[in-house]
Amino acid sequence: MTKKMPKNQRMTQIIQAAVDEFLNKGYEGTSMDGIARKAKISKGGLYHHFNSKDEILLYANQKFDEPLKKIRAQVSRKISAEKGLIYYLEHYLKYWKQHQRETVFYSLSMTKILDSPDLWSMYETYFEKYIEFIQAIFQRGIDAGEFSDHSARESAITLIAALDGIVFYLMIDKKLKLEDVVIIFQNKFINHLKRK
Repeated sequence: MTKKMPKNQRMTQIIQAAVDEFLNKGYEGTSMDGIARKAKISKGGLYHHFNSKDEILLYANQKFDEPLKKIRAQVSRKISAEKGLIYYLEHYLKYWKQHQRETVFYSLSMTKILDSPDLWSMYETYFEKYIEFIQAIFQRGIDAGEFSDHSARESAITLIAALDGIVFYLMIDKKLKLEDVVIIFQNKFINHLKRK
């Protein structure tokens, strides 16, 4: 019999067990039984919280996004668009570099999501909001006269694509320094847009 613990603690225990199982066995090789065993709860206890592996996968991704939401909230408080974007670059890349297990899990999740129309439709909304968030920062810079007139949406899409791509290189290439990457991104995505 498992001892009673607060719901948020139990959910954390389940997510940690599920992530371990997904990373060790892959999505298809992971079972609800295996997650329950790893989390040291009954299968019924697991089903009390989650109906399927898909639900667990989505919930884990949402939990891993919570620190990023805090970063986005801080960006919104910055006085200038430039300062907000620089803050975002630094903290977004630092988060993923320091949370490599989550980075690998996120990558694994994307392969499953691309294969599932139901999961993909949920993530389309998330991705569009992400683009809109970055686009709004660029647009704020344009409106305030910080940046020259350009397509804020195109800047947002290219910045997001570059950020998500560089995350894995930061994990793999030990010579690649976070501070250097931030400067490169600042030069490529911010400095050249400044109104002269």
